[in-house]
Amino acid sequence: MLNKKSDYIYNERHVVVVPTMSLEYLEGLEYSFKNTILFDNTSGIDLIIDFINKNNFKQIILVDYQIEYHDIIEKLKEKHDIKIIFTKSMGAFSNPFVYSLFRGILELYEKYNISRIGFLDENLYKTLKNKNINCYHIKLDLETIENTSRFNSKKIGLLNNEENPRHSFYNELSALKFKNYIAVLHNVSKVTKKFMKLFDIKYEKSKSIDDVYKKNLVNLYINFTDNDNLTFIKSMDYNVPCILGNNELLKTNKFLNSMLVVKSDDSIDEISKKINLVKKHRKEILNEYKAFRKKYSKESNKTIIDFLGFNPKVFVKQEQKSRLLLSIVVPVYNTEKYLESSLKSIIRALPSGIKKQTEILLINDGSTDDSEKIIIKYKNKYPNLITYIKQKNHGLGNVRNVALKNAKGKYIASIDSDDTINKAFFKDALKYMQKDIDVIIYDWLSVTDNAKFETAAIEWCFNDINKYEGLLYTTIMPSTCNKIIKKSLYDSLKIKFVEDKYEDLSTNPFIMLSAKTIKYINKPYYEYYIRSNSIMRSNAGYSMIEILKEVDNRLDKYKNYINVDIEKFRFYTYSWRIEEFIFNQLYTLDQSNLFDFTKKMDEIKNIILDIIHNKYYVSMLNSIPDKKFTSFINDRNKAYENGKMLEFIKKVKNNKKNYLLNAPIIYYGLNK
Repeated sequence: MLNKKSDYIYNERHVVVVPTMSLEYLEGLEYSFKNTILFDNTSGIDLIIDFINKNNFKQIILVDYQIEYHDIIEKLKEKHDIKIIFTKSMGAFSNPFVYSLFRGILELYEKYNISRIGFLDENLYKTLKNKNINCYHIKLDLETIENTSRFNSKKIGLLNNEENPRHSFYNELSALKFKNYIAVLHNVSKVTKKFMKLFDIKYEKSKSIDDVYKKNLVNLYINFTDNDNLTFIKSMDYNVPCILGNNELLKTNKFLNSMLVVKSDDSIDEISKKINLVKKHRKEILNEYKAFRKKYSKESNKTIIDFLGFNPKVFVKQEQKSRLLLSIVVPVYNTEKYLESSLKSIIRALPSGIKKQTEILLINDGSTDDSEKIIIKYKNKYPNLITYIKQKNHGLGNVRNVALKNAKGKYIASIDSDDTINKAFFKDALKYMQKDIDVIIYDWLSVTDNAKFETAAIEWCFNDINKYEGLLYTTIMPSTCNKIIKKSLYDSLKIKFVEDKYEDLSTNPFIMLSAKTIKYINKPYYEYYIRSNSIMRSNAGYSMIEILKEVDNRLDKYKNYINVDIEKFRFYTYSWRIEEFIFNQLYTLDQSNLFDFTKKMDEIKNIILDIIHNKYYVSMLNSIPDKKFTSFINDRNKAYENGKMLEFIKKVKNNKKNYLLNAPIIYYGLNK
């Protein structure tokens, strides 16, 4: 269950809002849909609205009806797809309250253009599906229980609510008298005690409702108005046959229907005979149920996918148990001047409590200076902590892939060997690693020869809109170094780093897109040193072209599995990099290199044209106050689209126009 008061950021496609009045379905909703939160209408709606706004949910699914849903929908309808699930049955409409809930959801549907209504009751779905209502039938499921416990042939569990007049609770108790069975109940009122004493019915009180399900000869859930399939499923999963009064669930299985469904809730004699029948055929019933259960789960999953429009179980994989908690990767290439300071900062930052659960992988990528001497010094000093890997020079992307192959930790942190970290880097992250958060992110402290300044990992303009998007669309998002990342995210995607410059950009956006929980620690704990020989400061337009091709290929590969607006992602991830590393290169090249580079650009022409016509890019240009600049960019884009880029560059150089500016990207108010 999602925690709406948590201090980390969710990245889920949908969230199911369950009111306290519908708690009986919570377990099934949580298992079937994965992402649920509880709504307590006594605490107001602001917390729910704020929680939904600041996380990356696209669909909001409201369960049953609450008057507060009107206010919630009013504030969310512009940016979210709103759906409703109704848990009650048509047979329960004789209860005025249940009928009023039904009328309430129809009012929401008609007033707010709710996209879909899901019904647990099949009869209600069939009645409404041809009434111009976009409705779906939903079968909730539960995790299968592996149960081998022995049953008591004298005990009968009662799963009904004694206070519900639509259940045959007292008829069930009376039926047990015929064979002197012992009734197993959870809640026993004074009235029920008097009833059982009057008719000399033996009973025992269980510690919890779950205990009522277990170890009985038979369980009883005889009703003709409810549609709670999960009560039956849970009982049968415990290897305790469950007798029903609602035959819709078993209508397609003649054997189970004949064994487990009573035709009348008033016939004590029929209930008693059905118990004896089940006792006689108990083994056959449980064997038949195994096939029924597999079919039911398959049908349930299909109804969930149909209702959501995607499979919520994609990428939900069991993680392999890791031997260590943390692997710290330090790529080393000719950094003898900085390496010792880097290692000292890493070791100083490790809390003593997790040193035995940590490894430091020092990967020497063919250094030709004295870096190896420093590595060996620290390897000898910390033999149980440091693992040394030496290889020929292959580049940073290869080093990161070697690290993924060799890391034994549940989490991976990467620290470049010419950078340092704050002493609280791992201390502050530890509790989130212990909470199983997917990704932990920090700001960084940018350090130049003359100054220090903080660089935020979250774009400020998204703070009140969507914190996840704020992290996703910041310029330093692809960096591996300001993040602690679950290794299983790389494993689930089966993704590797491209072995070229900007290797992070080819991989980490997809790690972010597949992560479900992210903790953002708003502190500059990664200390990033900007030096003149950094690859990010060099002319690397050719590399950026290759990386953007790979990113776009991967975006197409994973688009059905990741939670992102593709057009928005391309705008924020591609546009400023195209401007700074590709278009801005054109003004500095001589004629020969200019021709070669423009030919290379044609390899991503479809990507560049998609950006030029991207609605977010167009809106960004329209928001720039300098209209001469906007006109210049539009003329340039038109020239590129028409294959006249060389002529345009020549004209600019002849006119000596100085447009060698930073990328014209402005983070404007997306909430408008």
